[in-house]
Amino acid sequence: MSDFEALWNSAVRFRRVSHGLKTLVYSVVEEARGEPADLRALRLALDRLLVFLSGPNGRTDANCCTVDRFFANFEGQWDHLPPSVASVLEDLSGTLHDSIYAPHIAANFESLPEQLLNRLRRG
Repeated sequence: MSDFEALWNSAVRFRRVSHGLKTLVYSVVEEARGEPADLRALRLALDRLLVFLSGPNGRTDANCCTVDRFFANFEGQWDHLPPSVASVLEDLSGTLHDSIYAPHIAANFESLPEQLLNRLRRG
């Protein structure tokens, strides 16, 4: 089993995540871990993930919690990236898990999916 698969299975646990989420997350991780990173490809992969999490089919507790838990495994590993991109990656494992049942908490930390997307697009 690959490192990605092990981390993915640990993050998903018993949750019923949307079909396609795994591919979106994989794309982000692959682009982010490249050295040097292809920033254009990374921004596109992150944009796709965050658009999905912001949309009606992707904005679920299972999806947000899984992404949060998955990216917690990479905390502090984005130093090779520009701060504007690194901060979005770091905040995927911040309070994204609160997006559905405690959105005021996630919003306070600018970690709602649409807030992360806006930050990515501004940066």
